[in-house]
Amino acid sequence: MWIRAWRQYKNLEMFVHAESITNEVPLSDGEMVAFMRLGNDLDQNYYEIQLPLNPTSFGATSAEEIWPIENRFNVPLSLLQEVKTRVLGGAGGIPTDVVFFDQSELEDFSGSENELRIGIKGNPSFGTVRNIMVGVRNASGDNICGEVWFNELRLSELNNEGGWAAVASLDANLADFATVSATAGKSTIGFGSLEQGPNERSQEDAESYDVITNINLGQLLPQKWGVQLPFSYGRGEELITPQYDPEFQDIELQTRLDNSESAEERDRIEEQSVDYTKRQSVNFIGVRKNRTGDAKPKIYDVENLTLSYSYNQIDHHDFEI
Repeated sequence: MWIRAWRQYKNLEMFVHAESITNEVPLSDGEMVAFMRLGNDLDQNYYEIQLPLNPTSFGATSAEEIWPIENRFNVPLSLLQEVKTRVLGGAGGIPTDVVFFDQSELEDFSGSENELRIGIKGNPSFGTVRNIMVGVRNASGDNICGEVWFNELRLSELNNEGGWAAVASLDANLADFATVSATAGKSTIGFGSLEQGPNERSQEDAESYDVITNINLGQLLPQKWGVQLPFSYGRGEELITPQYDPEFQDIELQTRLDNSESAEERDRIEEQSVDYTKRQSVNFIGVRKNRTGDAKPKIYDVENLTLSYSYNQIDHHDFEI
């Protein structure tokens, strides 16, 4: 449930307050940097988000001054996905040392808030986040003294987009010679019942179709031969595309595909992520010859035989982790 809960939100937020200490050298903007580390061990596999702080002047009374917007952690979780896919797509693979990106490198950053700096080490995942560390660093190079408050760490903007599903069917027959039955269906990410919450709805796109034909081929032969030759052919395909990459489950599959370095890498990721099944069947059930003359039946007559043949083929490509 942890991984699905994190993935359903768009932002991670927290308010930070910084101020100078009485009778100490006043702090300047950016001298103190707040950081937030997300991971399981917080040592080998984690995300780190850094934010330079603007100190509040003494005597401030309004909430806007005490908790300035410039000191607010407002982290789009999509940026963590972007950082991870960029690092994984590089030649170095999973980083053994922390690698940092400025927010402007990851998205078109423009606004009044301070720019975040986002780092990654190892292979962290939203599914293994059990610990969150917050702290401050000295970015000035000199001795500084100040006071920092952290407040209201939370996830925000629940992704509550719905999906849709449709099923179509067709039954047709040509007298008693042939029948055709076909069904096709599609459902998208976010589809679910009215009672289901966002975390319980479908996390994949699914497409499928099935076609079954039954033909009495014996009717194409002269009636005096008395041959019954029922033929059945079936074919179906199912394609399931997950919203999130099965290997790195905190990354949307499309995000990882978009950040792949080559067409070959993109094809490899797509092949190992998509669940594809193809079914085919050919059947001759109850093939026989009816008696057409007045000859006396004998035990070795071909009319005493009934033959059947069935061939089924399933090609399946499942998620590979």
